[in-house]
Amino acid sequence: MNPEGAPPVLVVTPPSVPRAQPTWRQALRLVRSNLKATMLPLAVIELPLSILGAAFYFYLYHDLYPAADFESFSRLDSSPSGLILALLLLMAVSMLFSLVGAGATIVAVRNLLEGRPVRLAESLDPAFTRMGGLLVLGAMFYLLLLATAAGIVVVLYFIIRWGLAIHALVLDGTGLGGSLKVSWRTLKGRMLRFIGVLLTGVLVAILVFTVGTIVFATFLAPFSADPSRTTSLVAQSMGVILFGFVSVPTGAYLAAATTIFYISAKEQSRA
Repeated sequence: MNPEGAPPVLVVTPPSVPRAQPTWRQALRLVRSNLKATMLPLAVIELPLSILGAAFYFYLYHDLYPAADFESFSRLDSSPSGLILALLLLMAVSMLFSLVGAGATIVAVRNLLEGRPVRLAESLDPAFTRMGGLLVLGAMFYLLLLATAAGIVVVLYFIIRWGLAIHALVLDGTGLGGSLKVSWRTLKGRMLRFIGVLLTGVLVAILVFTVGTIVFATFLAPFSADPSRTTSLVAQSMGVILFGFVSVPTGAYLAAATTIFYISAKEQSRA
């Protein structure tokens, strides 16, 4: 029993997964056996963030820019500069706090792999402590995604090659530059395996998003007949919240899979 006032301890089920099993299976077993421990650090970040983001999105189009188009794919071409800036700011804030949630989940997964009790505060603390480094990493990835002039293949290569920097930052405290170097060095000769791990995360995301979309569409079906602007805007805002809910199990799996990959790669490098 915890002392009065102590942070809550999440119940841990140590993973009994043989090392010979593939990374994706180890990650699935770990998440399924420890749903609360792996999803709670992300949930406390993503769910409030998605609700606030949806409210801000609705406020932008309903109150500040009531004439702005929010339904066409080319809407940003004719949108006011203030609206575009606000949307970019919303995306940047969402990315930053999503990285914090991912970092906290990575710490939780590492603790689970070591068979130690997982405190929510213990998982969140390294991510918030290193928020500055996470902010810079997030800005780098964000700018790389926008820098399509360099070629999408080149951009994706650098994003993937630095894909383990957040693990080095929150688990080993290597600092920003050191984290990028660790990720680059760790993925030397392992890029294809790491891409395979990331692709399994895409499959999990598709599955979870499909289920969520079916539930979402069923809920909105009564309002879909001849919707007004406000109704359509509410539906899109609810979609932002849906994305937040979907990102929790997807992010938990991806954090587990990449953390297992990172720890395994480090052990192989030391051997």
